[in-house]
Amino acid sequence: MGRPLLRPRRGDRRAALRGAPDRRRDGLRVDRNVDRPAALRPRARGQRVVHDAVAPPHRGRARRRRGPAEAQAAGPAGGPRYNTSVTPVILVTGFEPFGTFGVNPTEGLAKAVDGRRLGDGQVRSAVLPVHHAEAALRVGALLAETHPAAVLHLGLAAARARVALERVAVNVMEYEQPDNAGWRARGEPCVPGGPAAYFATLPLEAIRQALTADGIPAYVSHTAGTYLCNQTLYTTLHAVRSRSRAPRVGFIHVPLLPSMVAASGLEQPSMDFPLMLRAVEVALGVIAGDLA
Repeated sequence: MGRPLLRPRRGDRRAALRGAPDRRRDGLRVDRNVDRPAALRPRARGQRVVHDAVAPPHRGRARRRRGPAEAQAAGPAGGPRYNTSVTPVILVTGFEPFGTFGVNPTEGLAKAVDGRRLGDGQVRSAVLPVHHAEAALRVGALLAETHPAAVLHLGLAAARARVALERVAVNVMEYEQPDNAGWRARGEPCVPGGPAAYFATLPLEAIRQALTADGIPAYVSHTAGTYLCNQTLYTTLHAVRSRSRAPRVGFIHVPLLPSMVAASGLEQPSMDFPLMLRAVEVALGVIAGDLA
């Protein structure tokens, strides 16, 4: 077979490999960075970088296009249905202040551990609203966004003298006080038609032993109450119940801060924030080791 009559010049070939400086979609000019992961886009001066588990960009050749079966197995937005990457994510949540409390230590605890690396894992944290509907919606969005290997919810419980590791969540909401939207549950189910209860799936006894060995008072609790804490644990366990690689889920209650007890003028137990934070760190260490 003879040689082709026309051969592309070297400069034309390089231009074709580089591609045009911008593309057009539906007549609109589109930034070339729009399809790139957020962590790989150029950033403005002074912009904070949030490090996440992002695969390095492919160089030298185009990425192989996945078939329909692969795309379906990968889950929403092309990501795993739950985290199966090299860097497992442990999702930690706290709550905003509620009722007469001007502060909620779990908000500060969640923020304090956000971004921490634990062995091969990384902590991603969020603060949930004390709202009967919005809390569950927020957790659902976080599950879809982070694809966690484990979930640790944190909540505040007055009158608790020790760190409480919640074993069970029941399908009932009976609020002793309204949520931050002013709504008060009167025996409604967390999930209509759902099971009567779910058991937490984190290694509670191992966490308890690690906490007490570290000098932190802790115990396994058999009731998470019937307020937003119980509801959040229940709805999270319900949301992941049918997943083949479901994340492990649990809830930890912490006591009041000393400043909260002082402001109330009541005889209530309390715990310093540094000790609470140490308890969360120990629990996360056990969880990360359990995932390894």
